[in-house]
Amino acid sequence: MTDSARHEPTLLDPVDTFSPLTRPSMRPSRPVQVPAPDQVLPEPGRASIRTPRMLLRPLREADRDAWIAAYDRSRSHLADFLPLGSDAATTPAIFDRQLELTSQGDDTGRAFRRIAVDLGTGDLLGAFNLVTIRRGLEFEADFSLWLTADALGRGLAREGLTALASYSFADLPDGLGLVKLVGWICPDNQRSQRLVTDCGFDRDGNESTHLSTGDRWKLHERWEARVDPWLAVHG
Repeated sequence: MTDSARHEPTLLDPVDTFSPLTRPSMRPSRPVQVPAPDQVLPEPGRASIRTPRMLLRPLREADRDAWIAAYDRSRSHLADFLPLGSDAATTPAIFDRQLELTSQGDDTGRAFRRIAVDLGTGDLLGAFNLVTIRRGLEFEADFSLWLTADALGRGLAREGLTALASYSFADLPDGLGLVKLVGWICPDNQRSQRLVTDCGFDRDGNESTHLSTGDRWKLHERWEARVDPWLAVHG
């Protein structure tokens, strides 16, 4: 799906699986905002998030080479569920667009896009995004995420999504003060459905829509999590 559209399909990577024997605690710690060098926390919406194994931070120009290499390794893996551009788009052009969207989201408060970096190695692992933030009758956002092909099977999707949701639901100024997160998932993406279920999301009745994935249109179903049930489980 192109990033100009209102909704973006949610890639909860199709082959990532989790085991109670290997994944982190079912009750993740609250994400921590990472102070800037002067030790002043960034304003809400510009924060980074630390998980047990990852730092979720804004994309920067300095990430260009690493991002392009990681996306090139994973482009075929992402093609069916969350291509970040059209089939004809070059990877450098896709990076430029993602960099622009990150900056626009932070400047306007209408999106929150973060890449995931391995805390141990510094390797780029993927991205966890709120692609559209709406502050109307309800404060809510659509989310998406993707992992590189070599980051699959390690429980990172659950770890990052849980941290993103915790930050989204935390009251201002510690978080974004949202009350609902929405993800759009293809009906045939069963592993993704299991993942969001494990993270506390529910199918939203029979609501579905066709969304573009790159140059194709696919049916997506709506999944959502709300703040009160989330806080009852995760604190």
